[in-house]
Amino acid sequence: MIFSRWAMTAVLATAALGAPTDPPRPMTLVDLAELPRVLDPQLASNGRFVTYLLSHADWKADRPVWNLWRQNIDGGAPEPLTTGAPGDIPGSTRISPDARTVLFARAGQLYLIPATGGAPRQLTHHSTGVSSPAWTPDGAAVYFLASDPATDAERERDRLKDDVYAVDRNFRQRHLWKATVATGTEERITSGDFTVLTYHLSRDGRRIAFERAPSPLVADLPQAEVWVMDASGDHARRLTDNNVSEEEPELSPDNSRVLFLAGANERFEPYYDENLFIAPSGGGRPTAVFPDGRYSFERATWAPDGHAIIAVVNQGVRNAMFRIDPDARTATPLTDGESAVPPWPAPAFSLEPSAREIVFLLDEPSSFGDAWLLPVDGGTPARVTRVFEDLDRRFALPRQERVTWKSADGTTVEGLLFYPIDYHPGQRYPLVVQLHGGPQEADRYGAGPGLLINYFPVLAARGYAVLRPNYRGSIGYGNAFMRGVVGGYFRHQPADVLAGVDALIRKGIVDPDRLILMGWSAGGTLANKLITMTGRFKAASSGAGVANWTSLYAQTDTRASRALIFGGAPWESTSAAAYWNQSPLRGAANVTTPTLFFAGEADSRVPKEQALEMYRALDARHVPTRLYVAPREGHQWGELRHQLFKANAELEWFERYALGRQYTWEQPPSDR
Repeated sequence: MIFSRWAMTAVLATAALGAPTDPPRPMTLVDLAELPRVLDPQLASNGRFVTYLLSHADWKADRPVWNLWRQNIDGGAPEPLTTGAPGDIPGSTRISPDARTVLFARAGQLYLIPATGGAPRQLTHHSTGVSSPAWTPDGAAVYFLASDPATDAERERDRLKDDVYAVDRNFRQRHLWKATVATGTEERITSGDFTVLTYHLSRDGRRIAFERAPSPLVADLPQAEVWVMDASGDHARRLTDNNVSEEEPELSPDNSRVLFLAGANERFEPYYDENLFIAPSGGGRPTAVFPDGRYSFERATWAPDGHAIIAVVNQGVRNAMFRIDPDARTATPLTDGESAVPPWPAPAFSLEPSAREIVFLLDEPSSFGDAWLLPVDGGTPARVTRVFEDLDRRFALPRQERVTWKSADGTTVEGLLFYPIDYHPGQRYPLVVQLHGGPQEADRYGAGPGLLINYFPVLAARGYAVLRPNYRGSIGYGNAFMRGVVGGYFRHQPADVLAGVDALIRKGIVDPDRLILMGWSAGGTLANKLITMTGRFKAASSGAGVANWTSLYAQTDTRASRALIFGGAPWESTSAAAYWNQSPLRGAANVTTPTLFFAGEADSRVPKEQALEMYRALDARHVPTRLYVAPREGHQWGELRHQLFKANAELEWFERYALGRQYTWEQPPSDR
């Protein structure tokens, strides 16, 4: 669907910028679905404007549609640069070095558009989809990644439906290319039986740091290594040789060092918080900037002077921009408060060396991710976009509060409490416990990802309190806390969650007879386990959760961390019992909680068969249950109607079994 310039501006104004005159009203599920989101902020080299991607809900397309916008730093109304392009890819916009042109992706190819607006020009005509563009410093060319095309023989086999394929061999390697801006001529930079996962062009354009893996398969990520080479692809040299996955390698401004992140300790042993490493670009052992693992990193880039590093660092229910001195091994926060720089979808910040400023997204309880500017050397952040400026005046949003409690073993656990909209001290409320994924994740201030999946503003508007506990396995609390699942996956998590519930009951906030449980991915797995251990929850929902660790091992696209957690593969005698003994399915006969299960039909991380195992067990024992499978969806659901269905089904379930109330499903706008 094509939107006019006026219509796109109206969408933004209706969603966020209009000055409300009525009192804030409760949010609905459709409100959440139609809330715009901001992604991929980029600052021009002259420091005069920012580009960003902005979404709007397209119910005919059944998903959010993203368009490219521009906001001048000195003020004025935001301007759309593209309108209604359904193929725009979030995270692929880049401003040219001279600040005159913006590069963006559409339908798998790269386009150029004047920074002041105009007609886009297609740059690449590659035989496969392209991604991850980067300008050369002179603006004459653009690097990009693209998968190898099928051969003529393979295309003919597909035409004849002679399409039997080998498991774990059905992939195309991905390589680095360069396109000349003036002519569109494309040049291959890398070739061979390997995949380039990520890359970063040096500031002078002469060298490239890149992450190279045996294949693009998720299972091969631990075998990825950091390499450096000339910008032509010559003289490639490997810098790491270990069994952990490194991320986002980047050369220092003088090309002498390479930084990267890795979920490892200083000895490169796996399954630790993301640490910051630096290696000599000419070869030599990489070193951890913080060997004690005191900080957990999410992104990092060199400051313009090459002596400091700008990074996003986890701090539990918040995270912040930090300035790191790698030689002195010190860290200075640049942002603070009840907020978070969202870790997903990345990138949430970028640094423009010429302007010496950082542009980043900030997720807050009353503003779900506007773009802000911050000097590299520190100072007061300045708001750039105002998409969510009036959100709390348009809608009644719940108060968010950091809470802590002691788990059964005395460990302090932290979480976020969302109060009911009409909260009155002394009154007890039904509680929804929301369990995050990962488990190497953490819930933080603000909205977080998957707003329509968790829909906490709607729950709060309906009189629920919501608790998001950062239980053992979460990041931002040190390596020992994060590794609390190793050698005993559920050794601490259930106690961490239940202790948090009990703490809120003791405070007089929560009604112990109206408890509800929900989670997705690792949160769904923990929900599966909790309903086998206690009947305290009157209703539960588990999305993309594990039932049987043994069967999952062969079904999933990730296995390395499972083998580490359980002590080996499930067919090894030393670990076989651990897989089954820690499987939620083993205790399914104990379940009495009415439980919903959700699964994506195309989920390769936790395939739908896992939900089917739990569902069959509960259904056979006549425990109220339903299993809903969403066609086309992977591990995270993206289609608007699927997300709306999930939220409606859960609310109906919770209201019926926990509150004894009727619920009327919300309908998408086109179905009203």
